[in-house]
Amino acid sequence: MADQERAVSETTTRQTVGFTLSQLGFATSRRFGQIVGTLGLEPRHIALLRAVNEADGQSQQAVAERLRIPASTMVALIDHLEQQGMLERRPHPSDRRARLLYITGPGKKILGKAARLSAEWENTICAGLSAAEREQLLALLRRVAINVGMAESELPDHGTGRRPDPLTTHHPLRQAGSR
Repeated sequence: MADQERAVSETTTRQTVGFTLSQLGFATSRRFGQIVGTLGLEPRHIALLRAVNEADGQSQQAVAERLRIPASTMVALIDHLEQQGMLERRPHPSDRRARLLYITGPGKKILGKAARLSAEWENTICAGLSAAEREQLLALLRRVAINVGMAESELPDHGTGRRPDPLTTHHPLRQAGSR
């Protein structure tokens, strides 16, 4: 019993991987939300636009399942993007109950802006890391993801380790004390 108590005490008195990942995840997610908020969207809107852009004409249900978004939430997200002119619902040719999703020109444009902002945020997160260190960090995080039961397909880059191209224009991202 003494060994277990000592192990628990040591774990609680020093920083742990789980706690650090949790804090980093919260901070990076919150900041990404603020960044895409400058476009009038939330991160889940961006995820939906990306999913539709990857394969136009998917059923609403298929996209919801892939993104693990409940049907009621999916309807609200699509309604918002459709009202903004970024996404279109079209009837399925053989199933009158189903709707197919298509990204519009304005949707592609906003997705491009979001990609540029995301790349800048990625560069801020990885500042000071060499390309090799970044690849090593991603490899270690993929191993941790497997340990906690995440499938490779659930990882946003599917494990490619590609670093986004840097932005060449100035953006308000730098104003948030990210230097």
